[in-house]
Amino acid sequence: MKTDLLFFVHCFCSVLILEVNCKIQYETIPSEDIRATTYSPKIVSKTCTLIPDDGPCRGNIRMYYFDPASLKCNIFLWGGCQGNGNRFKTEEECIGKCLSKPNAGPHRPRWCSLSFDYGFCFGNEERWYYDHLWRVCKKTLYSGCGGNKNNFYNREQCESVCRFGHEGLMRVQEKKDNGGMSKILIINPENATKKRGRIQKTVPTTPSNAKVQ
Repeated sequence: MKTDLLFFVHCFCSVLILEVNCKIQYETIPSEDIRATTYSPKIVSKTCTLIPDDGPCRGNIRMYYFDPASLKCNIFLWGGCQGNGNRFKTEEECIGKCLSKPNAGPHRPRWCSLSFDYGFCFGNEERWYYDHLWRVCKKTLYSGCGGNKNNFYNREQCESVCRFGHEGLMRVQEKKDNGGMSKILIINPENATKKRGRIQKTVPTTPSNAKVQ
């Protein structure tokens, strides 16, 4: 009888301990909502941080610029000439050129986004580091000790570790500033400077001093 009682107590305690352990393990496993991380897009080109510039001309061409504060693309009116690279024809193009995308190829190590650290010694060693805004590797001088991992012996080593998606950046930099200028007539009246003129979207009777681009 005593043996049966001890066996019963042993089984009861084992079940109780197992139940407590399972409960602890269940409560310590984070839910899918907790474990899931929200993707935060990053600005992939320093050009997208420029203040929008409507240029010296007087057209009213609807374009988009990227706002780094809100990470959104807004409408502005471009004059039709000059300005800067923070100018896109559509909102989709603006977002595609300025913000990174989830699962868009291999991820570079986090230290590639660190600013270059010269270190605390007194040497002048030639090194390379990755500029994550311009997405290029740049030459610099290193003191010889200290610093961080964004420090490479040569350009090839830097590019093999940190650089990717270079074609997308080049398309932003090399984008032609046509802006539909082939359909715009720029008229330079006598009291206008050579750099500033009046832009019209409709082509009137061409005066003698009109210049068509």
